[in-house]
Amino acid sequence: MKTYEIWKEFLTEQIHLHNSNEEIKNINRQLLQDLEECAALENAGEEIYERFYKDIEFGTGGLRGILGAGTNRLNIYTVAKATQGIADYIRAGEYRMDSPLRQKKNQAGTSVAISYDSRIYSEVFAKIAAQVLTANDIDVYLYEELMPTPALSFAVRQMDCSMGIMITASHNPAKYNGYKVYDDSGCQVTLTAAEKIFRYIERLDIFTDVKYSGGDGILNMLGDETVKNYLDAVQAESTLSSEEERKALSRLSVVYTPLNGTGNKPVRAILERIGVTKIAVVKEQELPDGHFPTCPYPNPEKREALELGLELCGRLAREAAASGQTADIPDILLATDPDCDRVGLAVCESSGRGEEGRNGKAKESRPVYRLLSGNEVGVLLFDFLIKKKAETGLKKNPCVITTIVSTRMTAAIAAKHGVRMILTLTGFKFIGEQIAFLENENREAEFLFGFEESYGYLSGTYVRDKDAVNGSMLICEMAAYYKEKGLTLADRLEELYQEYGYFKNHLIDFTFEGSKGMEIMNQLMQRFREELPSRLIGRPILEVADYQKQERYFLNEDGQPSGSVCINLPKSDVIEVVLEGGSSFTVRPSGTEPKIKIYLSAKGNTAQESEKVIVDLTEELTKIVHRK
Repeated sequence: MKTYEIWKEFLTEQIHLHNSNEEIKNINRQLLQDLEECAALENAGEEIYERFYKDIEFGTGGLRGILGAGTNRLNIYTVAKATQGIADYIRAGEYRMDSPLRQKKNQAGTSVAISYDSRIYSEVFAKIAAQVLTANDIDVYLYEELMPTPALSFAVRQMDCSMGIMITASHNPAKYNGYKVYDDSGCQVTLTAAEKIFRYIERLDIFTDVKYSGGDGILNMLGDETVKNYLDAVQAESTLSSEEERKALSRLSVVYTPLNGTGNKPVRAILERIGVTKIAVVKEQELPDGHFPTCPYPNPEKREALELGLELCGRLAREAAASGQTADIPDILLATDPDCDRVGLAVCESSGRGEEGRNGKAKESRPVYRLLSGNEVGVLLFDFLIKKKAETGLKKNPCVITTIVSTRMTAAIAAKHGVRMILTLTGFKFIGEQIAFLENENREAEFLFGFEESYGYLSGTYVRDKDAVNGSMLICEMAAYYKEKGLTLADRLEELYQEYGYFKNHLIDFTFEGSKGMEIMNQLMQRFREELPSRLIGRPILEVADYQKQERYFLNEDGQPSGSVCINLPKSDVIEVVLEGGSSFTVRPSGTEPKIKIYLSAKGNTAQESEKVIVDLTEELTKIVHRK
């Protein structure tokens, strides 16, 4: 309770300061009210403990937490403390030592780019971070309005900044916000850098060691010119090679929802640039709103977040069919998450346009929209970029970069077309890091595509994070390309499955919140390391990879060890299990949410065969997780 009383006293003092900013005073009033309401709860002791039992953790994902008062909550003081730690890290020159770039930028001074999304307090947190940095003699480049995460990465690179800060909690519910940190390459900080920054933050007192004024840092606002340069860089990755292809895009019908986030302006701008004119936007989700009133969990991976978009697709399709304007039936639905680094996709399988299906029979008249997974969109885009850039000679010695939990279908496609594949740990920061390694060898032009299963895609090296503006552009170009050939994206995906096998992936996750949640998750990871049976779903376990130990173990059908090899990736709390026949699952704790995530992978000769493996694995693994 001592820390609680200190916070209560401090907030009361701040409210009564005569020279305090009125907006900050109001925030302090809200924080104080939050504490007082917490103390009045029936389980007040438990609630206060949750807020103060530790400091909010800083890792490679920066900070992410529930909004509110306390050291284990995200608020103006935990944001300011983290920023002071980053300022100390920069002023000590450590950011140069930890840069993934071999040729360091010859900066005259230090600077940080800042952007923010539509979440509650995002703009306030961005301004607080800017205030602390300038007080520490560090220049700041702050976007004039909310902008996507990839635009932050772009600004770091264009303005030759020392680091970058993005205020966002990505796809988390409205009660969360976050604070992501980028290095001078425009990539999220490495494990080494995150550990050093954490040590700088850890040594600070949250109320007495943070500088808010008195420095010589300059605040520079980033406006239309930077936004234009960013969109120019995105458009430079377009696959369009003829006026006919541009005309095809004018015939594509798109429904789009930014899910009340940052994507509304940049996504619509890039689609208009490439010639997409039929764009219907979900009005309820068009404008920025951090409360996300129509989708409490604004995650394009989840069908619930796309429901309004699907309803609009259905309504527009029925209206178009009824009026005889079947060309206006929506072909695809795009949905970007609040910070617009990930994009979800639904495709029209049966349009009611009176076309013949693949079997020569007329397609059914009722429009049906199918949601594609991040893995499915990833392999579609990879295959499409091979056609448009590798096979045409535009990309020499191409490589694709993906993660250990993404679909194994990528390897099959890469092998057929002679594309080099690089595997990384989970998280796009590791993909961005690999692009930096290519840059160090003057080989960044070889980068064709990077993607992860969680709906993140990137072509081009203008940023070092996933980019839903880029992804939305490529998806539209791909959809228009196949539409001209009489195919939907679902049709093309089926062709790929028939050629490479039916790869099926599925994610199951389990939430464990609070101080006890971390303990439970640690116990579960230990269970998967030490207590697995020798067989699952009737199949023997043939491989177990422990990325924490950087070792892959091979087992015979009786479950006895038969050898091992080293894993040449950084240590990570990840377990991968491979069954006879090639199906597998990978377990890890989330780096940004209080969850255990299990990634399931199956391959079958038919869709039904691979689907059954997924269903059976889900059932057995759920039992293991819930076992007492």
